Amino acid sequence: MNEILTNEEIDTLLEMFRSEGAVPEKPAAAVAPIPTLAPAGVIAHTVDLLKPNRLGREQLRGLERCFDSAAKLLSGTISDKLRLDTRCDCVAVEQQRFGTWLDHLPGPVSIYVVRMSTFRLPVLFTASTSLLYGAVDRIFGGSGKVTKVPKDFTAAEHAVAESLVGPCLDRIAESLREVVKLKWRILNRFCNPAMAQVLPAQDVVVSIYFQAAGDLLMGDLRLVIPYEALEPLLDRFGRDSVHRLEPGAMREQVTSVVREMPVDLAVELGGANHIRLGQLLDLQAGDVLPLATRVGQPAIVPVMGTPKFTATIGRIGNRFGAQVVDVMGT
Repeated sequence: MNEILTNEEIDTLLEMFRSEGAVPEKPAAAVAPIPTLAPAGVIAHTVDLLKPNRLGREQLRGLERCFDSAAKLLSGTISDKLRLDTRCDCVAVEQQRFGTWLDHLPGPVSIYVVRMSTFRLPVLFTASTSLLYGAVDRIFGGSGKVTKVPKDFTAAEHAVAESLVGPCLDRIAESLREVVKLKWRILNRFCNPAMAQVLPAQDVVVSIYFQAAGDLLMGDLRLVIPYEALEPLLDRFGRDSVHRLEPGAMREQVTSVVREMPVDLAVELGGANHIRLGQLLDLQAGDVLPLATRVGQPAIVPVMGTPKFTATIGRIGNRFGAQVVDVMGT
């Protein structure tokens, strides 16, 4: 449902207030939300435009699981590309207005407008210029230690920086592949946040904040996904990868693993009656313990300590053997 009033709806409200005259001011606590009638006569639910909460708790946790996994992949990728021990953590997954996110975007920052199919709208990927400039210096053979960061990159520096940005986008897409298969393409790149107004300011977005830290490098990576692009996939994020499967879908995989697991199996000829501790301490070689099992009764075959089968005892050459007679009930 469109959450923004149309011009026609605004004109109707203004006309209503003009016809009824001035309305006395009421305390804020006494004002109750009034349901709006849709054109078809159905009462639509009210939406608080100041609270951009669109994701449920389970859906938010599902997103956090995916991007925690992405952070681990990013750690390995950045370390490998720059040959520096670097750790990347997913610090926050938040839902907020795009205008709010843009107002709090730290600078200087390099911004990439990315098309990710099958998302209907483009996403934004940002990286601290201090992190990218250190990466560029490292790729060119330097130490990666940067004392002065320029406000903008040259075309050559952008091209080198994308040798790190590209693999980072690959890892993010890889972390989401159980939910949706994504192929990315950079549409534009710039360092001026004023040029990042790719969405209406009131649109709800999901902001993912990664923080990377190493011996000489430190900075953050941010990903902004429009809520409208995620909305068709939210049910998949609300469940983990196991619960998304149909019942019995993992039967073959589980069976193949379980069949190779070693188990302990024994054959019990019988058990002795209870004896006192003093008698146990007095046992000597040659003493006989009478068993509760009678001659001819089947022996018990426990598996991992739990009785599972009954068997008869026999001889196979010069060795004893047990032939399974029945399966015991559980």
